[in-house]
Amino acid sequence: MRSPELRQVENDVPPERERLSEEETEAVRADCRRAIEEGTKRLVDSCPPRVPTGPVRYAKNGPTLYIGLLGQAFGFLHLYERSGDSGQLRLARAYLDAAAGAIARSGYAPPSEWLSFHATGGFSAIAAVLADRQGDRAESDRHLARYLGLASVAAAPDYPTEDLLWGRSGFLFGAAFLREHLGRDRVDPEQVAPALEAMIATGRRHASAHARDLTPGPHGRTPLLYLNLNASVIDWFTRAAIGSAAALPQWLARQAARVATAYGVRAFDLAHRYDLSLVHGLPGNLYVMMHFPELLAARPASEEDVRKSLDCLTDYLDAEQGMPELLPSPRSDASQKRRRVGRFTDRVHWCGGTPGLVFTFSRAFTVFGDATYREAAERAADHVWKNGLVCKGNGICHGIAGNGYAFLALYRATGDPRALDRALHFARLSQSPRVTEQQRTPDRPWSLYEGLMGTLCFYADCLDPARARFPAFEV
Repeated sequence: MRSPELRQVENDVPPERERLSEEETEAVRADCRRAIEEGTKRLVDSCPPRVPTGPVRYAKNGPTLYIGLLGQAFGFLHLYERSGDSGQLRLARAYLDAAAGAIARSGYAPPSEWLSFHATGGFSAIAAVLADRQGDRAESDRHLARYLGLASVAAAPDYPTEDLLWGRSGFLFGAAFLREHLGRDRVDPEQVAPALEAMIATGRRHASAHARDLTPGPHGRTPLLYLNLNASVIDWFTRAAIGSAAALPQWLARQAARVATAYGVRAFDLAHRYDLSLVHGLPGNLYVMMHFPELLAARPASEEDVRKSLDCLTDYLDAEQGMPELLPSPRSDASQKRRRVGRFTDRVHWCGGTPGLVFTFSRAFTVFGDATYREAAERAADHVWKNGLVCKGNGICHGIAGNGYAFLALYRATGDPRALDRALHFARLSQSPRVTEQQRTPDRPWSLYEGLMGTLCFYADCLDPARARFPAFEV
């Protein structure tokens, strides 16, 4: 019989050793400084800032922030913001220029279809901040205007997704990022208000249409629910993966998507479309909307729906099992059986598991001041502490560094020193041979979200926890 797949390494830190002494804290931080210095050299040598040769496709070598050259540019900008090292600022510019060349050669769809900060739309946002840091206000203003020019697209009622990586939610995050890094006077919240209103309207529509499919908890049914996947997104994503010049594969992908929609069984359709993941589901969208509390406060019904949805999320969070799926699916059942693991305890990734709820509830506690949200964030963090030494790697999307960021977020929201010590423990354990020998190599080992670039950002933020921000997710 095939042996079970190892999903995580046991966290062997006993309760009495969770708190670190001053000497231990400085030792961890010294290791982080060394890892940043050595890792930067390895990264630049192995993934130099140049336009890829051959076809440029999202799924392989695209310029996106998640796995591509744009992510390297953002990562070095992030390191520069922490250290003030002008060399890292120059690296950020070099990778941004390489990303520009890759975008030009990729044949991607127009920016109106890739509006998210995490996709090619994010090029303008990152370029605006980078130009500002280099003292070129005119260039910064041009890129800022180009990014905010996507607001009308983000507000369109028929935009295909609220997804953080590809859709409305990602656009709203980019606006919050620009407002934070360029100054509130340069980004008028009312410019993005229609996009937020469209997101609320979509969430209400889905929640109403599928209310009978959700089992109500103590707080009832969530008034907001978001679509993970549909035919429009399948078509849109496929064109990005294969390149816009490939007309026949595009046409075939569109027909397949339409057939799946026309003849799909309702139960199958629902099971694959809704979940509680941060990147594709309700928690991430709530998190992003809470970056505009003044817009929510001016729309009491929307604020009420956000808060009730947060309350409903607390019903799904189990202290021992973590975060279940909103609608468990046949696909996930088969996956759990194949891996021979429990349904819940392996959902310990930032992108799709309990760590994401730490961010959502920490933000809710910061914005609304409700102790219920702090308790929920701490409950989720306890689950991450117990199960979060995952074997997918040290990356931030689905790795130890991303899980460590959850503790940094909780620390900033609550000031609890234990949360900071847990983050430092994860930084130390991520460099321990006992853990690293069990880890798999990411598909994109140098990227921001899957690879070394994001890990270096985590180490840098462990050195300055008051300013720590999960790359391209926290502002």
